[in-house]
Amino acid sequence: MIELFQPADYVIAVLAVVFSVMGLFRGFSGMLAFALASVAAISVGSLAWNFSEIYFEVLWARGLAVLLAVLFAFWIVRVLVRKLVNGLLAQPADSIFGFLSGLILGALLPVGWAFSGLFLEYSHLASEVARYVG
Repeated sequence: MIELFQPADYVIAVLAVVFSVMGLFRGFSGMLAFALASVAAISVGSLAWNFSEIYFEVLWARGLAVLLAVLFAFWIVRVLVRKLVNGLLAQPADSIFGFLSGLILGALLPVGWAFSGLFLEYSHLASEVARYVG
């Protein structure tokens, strides 16, 4: 199977390792906060872009307003989740669960790529997952 890997698959493997190491140092609270803040930022960015055309006619002003809304949403959700979860876990458990959550997040990269259905010919992993997903 390794001989079928393409360069994009190696990038996915490196990202899985990077997410695992980040999870080890950030802990579970940091990884959960990052994941939820990313989802909130994407949601707020999409909503802000759709609603901002009412208030902003100039495209760069609209983009700046959306960027500020995304950054603010990311910051608020990240701080809230990290503060709430950080008090629940002791330090060793937080690091171990953070490592595992980073590993899971890295393993979900090919699944997300397979669900998108874009450029599946560049990744053997994503194309194999797409056969089971879709």
